[in-house]
Amino acid sequence: MAIIKCPECGHEISDKAPFCPSCGVAIAGKVVECPKCGKVYFSELSECPQCHYKRPVADKTPIVENNNAVNTQETEKTTEVEIVKPKEVNEPKEVNNEQPVGANNPEEASDESLKTPRNSSRNNKIIIGAVVAIVAVVIGIGCYFYYSIQSDKELQAYNYAMASNDPQVLQSYLDQYSDAPEAHLDSIQLHLDLIKKTQQDWTNVMISNSKSALEDYIAQHPDSPYKAIAIHKIDSIDWQTAQQQNTVEALELYIEQHSDGEHVEDANQMINSLNSKTIQPEERLMVNSIYGGFLKSLGDKDEEALTSFVNPLLTNFLGKTNATRSDVVTFMHKIYKSDVKSMAWKSLGDYTINKKNVGANQYEYSVAFSAIQTIVGQDDNATEVRYKITSTLNNEGRISDFNMIRLAE
Repeated sequence: MAIIKCPECGHEISDKAPFCPSCGVAIAGKVVECPKCGKVYFSELSECPQCHYKRPVADKTPIVENNNAVNTQETEKTTEVEIVKPKEVNEPKEVNNEQPVGANNPEEASDESLKTPRNSSRNNKIIIGAVVAIVAVVIGIGCYFYYSIQSDKELQAYNYAMASNDPQVLQSYLDQYSDAPEAHLDSIQLHLDLIKKTQQDWTNVMISNSKSALEDYIAQHPDSPYKAIAIHKIDSIDWQTAQQQNTVEALELYIEQHSDGEHVEDANQMINSLNSKTIQPEERLMVNSIYGGFLKSLGDKDEEALTSFVNPLLTNFLGKTNATRSDVVTFMHKIYKSDVKSMAWKSLGDYTINKKNVGANQYEYSVAFSAIQTIVGQDDNATEVRYKITSTLNNEGRISDFNMIRLAE
């Protein structure tokens, strides 16, 4: 007996196992070992699938004797059974004073009368032999059925044990059927050893409580009964890490790694909550772009560009409620007095941004920042004025509220 790797699935099994306990392919008498590279493969193949070594073909040339070809076809041979007659036992003759019939005349004694005692003895022996034969046949049939039933019970127990992952079931088979076929005993023992190793590895993983150890265990034991528990523990470890970091990036990483995880819904809720409070870099760029464009168009006296940054109706614009875009244009022309040659507005970029959730992935931004107005007069003298601006951007990215206060020099 030797332990080999199944040519079909690669699991270690006995070369005498009737079939592989893992994939069910036939093993005993169905595999050969390559004498060149040691690869075990199915005997139905003519060459080794690894090194392509071709096995020699058996010589089928008929044997020749005295230059005459001997017919290789086997002829039926009939074995003649010689029936040995039982020897006659010399029995003491009974003394009889009476003269037997035909004693004076031997011819009167018929042949039948002389043969009767001998034939009777022979018939009795035949009957006894027949009875003995019948008894032997009955005993043989009984033994056959007994051993057949025992064999069926052993086979059922073997198949049940091979399908089980309970070490007690496997050990019970080994204890109860110690005289089972060697191939069965080897397969059960190998199966039991694998289960014990799987359990020992799982115990070590539970002690370490490490994500990497759990991942290694799943890779090494993909069919383990503890696989679901290992996946659950990995999910819990990653979720705990995401909660501790409490960032959108960490939560999105958890969802990416566990698309069907136990905490995906919780992760999405936390992401929405964080997004409603946390200003992302792209949001800061959007705010800077909108207010930078608004101030530039205000300095360039570009009515079309200026009105594109504001909502058609503003809740408040420089103290006027329910202001329109026309009110914004009027303000632009108002600040360009006759002594102004040119004007420029610039944001200092010191934005303070607060975000409010107003719908599904829709937000409103309250913005506060500083800006400088540079005025060049007709005499080419430049004057700088600093303002503190507070404003609101709606969920469409337009200015819906705008106020500014001139800061003292």
